[in-house]
Amino acid sequence: MADGNRPAHAATLRRVADDPGRLDLVGAPEGFDALVMADMVKARGGLSVFVARDAGRLSAFSDAFAFFGQGIQILTFPAWDCLPYDRVGPSAAVSAQRMATLSRLAEGFDKTPRLLVTTIPAIIQRVPPRKAVQRASYSALPGNAVDIADLETYFAVNGYSRASTVSEKGEFAIRGGVIDVFPPGAEEPVRLDLFGDTLESIRTFDPESQRSTKQLKSVSLLPVSEALLDKDAVSRFRTGYLETFGAPGDDPLYATISQGGRRAGMEHYLPLFYPDLANLFDYLPAETAIALDHLAREARSERMAMIADSFEARANPDRKSQYHPLEPTRLYLDEAEWTEALAVRPTRRFSAFNEAAGEVVIDMGAR
Repeated sequence: MADGNRPAHAATLRRVADDPGRLDLVGAPEGFDALVMADMVKARGGLSVFVARDAGRLSAFSDAFAFFGQGIQILTFPAWDCLPYDRVGPSAAVSAQRMATLSRLAEGFDKTPRLLVTTIPAIIQRVPPRKAVQRASYSALPGNAVDIADLETYFAVNGYSRASTVSEKGEFAIRGGVIDVFPPGAEEPVRLDLFGDTLESIRTFDPESQRSTKQLKSVSLLPVSEALLDKDAVSRFRTGYLETFGAPGDDPLYATISQGGRRAGMEHYLPLFYPDLANLFDYLPAETAIALDHLAREARSERMAMIADSFEARANPDRKSQYHPLEPTRLYLDEAEWTEALAVRPTRRFSAFNEAAGEVVIDMGAR
């Protein structure tokens, strides 16, 4: 798109990259949209966002973008792999990926071109506040003093799971003065060797053979779960639960969390753990361009309808005694919030078709 072999010339590219408002990019079928995004991200610099309609499109788009945008860092923020108001929560792998991406977004960015790829279900869901994510990191260097009891508390608060052998992200194991942990943002698990209470060495290791692969100069741990269970969070949950639902009766969720434990599906009560929740837009620089996948608007409507149906089913008086659902607006962005979040940022809406679809339309020329 930036040279003569591509269907749009340099002036069109500059407009697609620089226009501060909304542009409808028609004639941009799937695959070609990744080429357009690669050129746009390079031209804009800094962080841009592509919102896929679902997980399948996220994967396909990411593969295509990696081809056209070689050298551009891709961050991924997936949706929970469970249904709204489910009795189970997101898998450990998905939670770890989400928290690793939120932690990276919370650090901020320079002008190096980067792309965040997410989905409609992911971006409309509320997330922990930025400050809570920033406070939840843990770093150590060889020579530092490490209290095993404190580190074990960190693992419990931030959603790590104890395992006999560490092989999956979010797992940890403690054997005397050796601590194995698989941080959510790491490619391999890490082994911390202690001599007394001093961190002697940090090494990565192969999760299959358990053999060390390389020496590290430092280790940084990030939270695995979006529900951070420190004492304040447990207290807020108890208070919020009672204010919202009344007496807990024999609800095992309330009993388990009150004792500082974790229970499947607790993530669906995320608003009760924090004074306020954020959304993914709150983590983005003000100038971030948001690109919406073809049929993203329809995907959002379908997702919101599913959320409303799930809530109504759970809120049914016959079932309410078995499951206490929070109002959808406490967990998801409503129409007004969604519209406002897009209105204040440069927005690009892709369409595979070539007919006019909005106020400002640019035909990208692909058929």
